[in-house]
Amino acid sequence: MEIWESVVRMVSALGVVLALILGLLAVVKSRVGQRFLPVAGAPLVKILGSGSLGSRKHVMVVAVAGEVLILGTTATDVVPLGKVTDPEQVKRLLVDVSSTSSTPPPNPVRSENREETLDAGR
Repeated sequence: MEIWESVVRMVSALGVVLALILGLLAVVKSRVGQRFLPVAGAPLVKILGSGSLGSRKHVMVVAVAGEVLILGTTATDVVPLGKVTDPEQVKRLLVDVSSTSSTPPPNPVRSENREETLDAGR
């Protein structure tokens, strides 16, 4: 009988420890999740478009804090290539993205205005 009593005590102690661990995990997950998850609303960074240059190399047009930046990205680096400074083009790019938020963003560097966009970023 002593063996069964020991087994019952050991299993109940294990159950209490597991319940404490799971309870602590639930509390930590809810507290940390509130702190690190983004606040509901407009995202801080919007990807307006991107184009592939090769294996894991891209040129991206992003909007951050009201500015439109042109970035070169690789697997390990993000390099600023320029900024779109023309207020009309910035407004047009931001309107294009906000109007198509449910679909993938269009590539803002089109063939007819490619030179204008690249010049504006210099």
